[in-house]
Amino acid sequence: MPQNQDEEVLILKPPGEETTESESEEQIVSLESIQDPNLLIGDEIPEPIEVKKSPKKLYIIIAVVVLVIIILLIVLIFLLKKDKGNEIDATGLAQKIESNYKTQDFAASRIDDMIAKANRLYEKGNKFEALKIYENIATYNQSLSNYNLGVSQMKQGNCEQAVISFNKAIQDRENTTVSAINAAVCSLETNSTQNFNYYIGLANSFLQNEVNSPLYSYYHALINYYKGNYYEALQSLKHPSSEHYKDKYVYLSAKISSILKDDQVAIDKLESQKDFNANITLAQLYANEANYDKARDYLNKAARNTTNPDLIKMIAAIIDLKTGFYKDGARFIRDVYTADPLKPSQIFKIKATLNPEIFDVNLAQMSFSDEIFFNKARRYETLFYFAPYKVFDVKQSIEYIRKGGVSVFLDDTSTANDFLSKSATVSKVNIELSGVIAKALNYRLKEANRDFIELAKLYPQHSILQYNLALSYAQLGNFSLAAKHFASSYHLDPNNHLAGIFAAFSYDMTQSLDPKFIGEITENLESDKNLKQNNLYTSLLNLINSNQSAMMRWLEEPKEQTMFNVAFDAIISKIVGRDDVMQQKTDILVSLLPNDIMTNILNFIAYNKQENIKEYAQKIQIYFKTKKLDVEAFYHGANIIRKQYIKLLQISGLLSHEREKIKEQLRSAPENVNIMQTLAYIELFSNDFEESFRLYNKIIDEYNIQDASTLFLASVAATGANQPQNAIALLELTKLTDPNAIENRVALGYLYHQIDNINAALIQYDKIGNTDHKNEFYDFMIDNEK
Repeated sequence: MPQNQDEEVLILKPPGEETTESESEEQIVSLESIQDPNLLIGDEIPEPIEVKKSPKKLYIIIAVVVLVIIILLIVLIFLLKKDKGNEIDATGLAQKIESNYKTQDFAASRIDDMIAKANRLYEKGNKFEALKIYENIATYNQSLSNYNLGVSQMKQGNCEQAVISFNKAIQDRENTTVSAINAAVCSLETNSTQNFNYYIGLANSFLQNEVNSPLYSYYHALINYYKGNYYEALQSLKHPSSEHYKDKYVYLSAKISSILKDDQVAIDKLESQKDFNANITLAQLYANEANYDKARDYLNKAARNTTNPDLIKMIAAIIDLKTGFYKDGARFIRDVYTADPLKPSQIFKIKATLNPEIFDVNLAQMSFSDEIFFNKARRYETLFYFAPYKVFDVKQSIEYIRKGGVSVFLDDTSTANDFLSKSATVSKVNIELSGVIAKALNYRLKEANRDFIELAKLYPQHSILQYNLALSYAQLGNFSLAAKHFASSYHLDPNNHLAGIFAAFSYDMTQSLDPKFIGEITENLESDKNLKQNNLYTSLLNLINSNQSAMMRWLEEPKEQTMFNVAFDAIISKIVGRDDVMQQKTDILVSLLPNDIMTNILNFIAYNKQENIKEYAQKIQIYFKTKKLDVEAFYHGANIIRKQYIKLLQISGLLSHEREKIKEQLRSAPENVNIMQTLAYIELFSNDFEESFRLYNKIIDEYNIQDASTLFLASVAATGANQPQNAIALLELTKLTDPNAIENRVALGYLYHQIDNINAALIQYDKIGNTDHKNEFYDFMIDNEK
């Protein structure tokens, strides 16, 4: 790169980046020593920037140099006369030395090495080469003194002494502006805010002396960068006072763009320059953009030649945690933690956060797709909602339950289960069972769940009771216990195929599905002579691996129009893109249960495409404003009702209206814990986390409601209210009744990681393993205010 003969340029390498061979020959000061709040990398002390020499000082230097050269030439001529046997190509050698050891490219720390080399060359008879080095040392040493001593000390990490040297250089009017900038940088490294403010102000006051310097714009940008005036710095970088050092301008612009959270601009700029090895920074910027494939590509490049393997491992760990590779991430963190338990948090301090796309209405609208109602978890939950409870005698049970249309939610299992048929207590048991089912169907689900538990204690070996208990757990969202009791029901009665299928669904929800269990179900289905080849249970099994062609065959199969069959057909039609069939099926659901929230949500989605979110929100308002929905289901029913309905209320802008309605309901019935829970849940999505946490605390402590779902949502409120210790305590309690819930463990891992209990976090990450599970509520960020 061409340089003005009057300029001496010394450059700082960018913080956290490695110096390449090309960088080492021409270095410039980067102001990267401040911790960048938007990049994951920790910055190092920058090296000094280029300085411009005054002509007056240059004339003095030239005079001194000429005098030194004359003296050395006289000595050299005398010596050459004595040593004619050592003749060399003086011209060629001098040119070679000139190209390899340019005066302006020396760094202060090289002086001793150059003197030693010159002495060795002289002793070996290479006198012209030695003379050239002596000449350059003389010029260099005369011109840089205190400033260059400060640079040398700065490179060695001795910032206290460097500040003293830079201060002397300032007093001697030697490279005043750049000396002041470097003194300010060193003051930052020693956490001396007062000194930093003094020197950065001094640099600003002397900046006018550099107005004719080719690097004036760069100096101006650096000063504003350190003062936090990022937009002013960018303006300076957009209007360089010279074409020299273009990549340095680009690099600093990229850093500022990242601070201003314009990561894509930062990426474009870094990828356009070649002076700096920016692989690590680019890896982190792409990670910020959630482009994890590109992040890994740049991280692999950085790993090939790094002096900081711990940093590489921690970046890799962060990317793995973000992409569900918890076990792999734990392995990287453990490597760093084993060597130094403090190091992981020193490199990256994380903070558990809540997913902004869930709780920010604008982001929720931007990211909304009706597919969220039909991902794998929601498909399973929808089927659990419409699944039938089992009884011993349907006719007798209906008489006890007395709920309109209840037959669509009942399944006559008397032919398949004769455990109690020979018992004189069959009527009594059926009455008790029917009464509990009535509570579940009338949206007193938690009460029904408790009653099922008591009945199952009386008849622990009966498939029907285990199945009903499991179904109530599934509708409440506890898939660990649902899987346990569905599996018990299935093993007690292998002909209870629906119990086996639902056990598989529940295991899949907790990422603990064993292929051997699927094999057992398949074998039992094939050996059941009462089933056709194309049957409901085989089709449900195909939902696990998303076998669309097999499910399509079941969709076209003539079948009884039970509530469960119709709901399954609606799900299949959505998966395979048959909108017309979905409309037909959801029309049937609404005709059977016109006031049911879930049937109306499915029907709305079947008839409305989400194209323009504002228009879609208006359609939600119009559709649901005319419906007389059963609000008891919203307050007391299955978890999926609350999840799906509140999501529609949120994106349609109706959440605040519903919130006020529920507050009024609670004022009328202040002891109604179900209404209180509904309000606590809505407060989460209204971002009033403190109020939500207060309500959940009351529900847990005063009403002794401690199911895993309530505890988990309370932890969400605690996290939003910035109370990580309380969130941890609540999540630890969820493990007692829902030990396999993935997001609960993920949240625990993040929260333990946040409070620097790295070992506890690693236990959670290892337990989760590598998974494709997508967290609904929890996320994490790098905490730059560590």
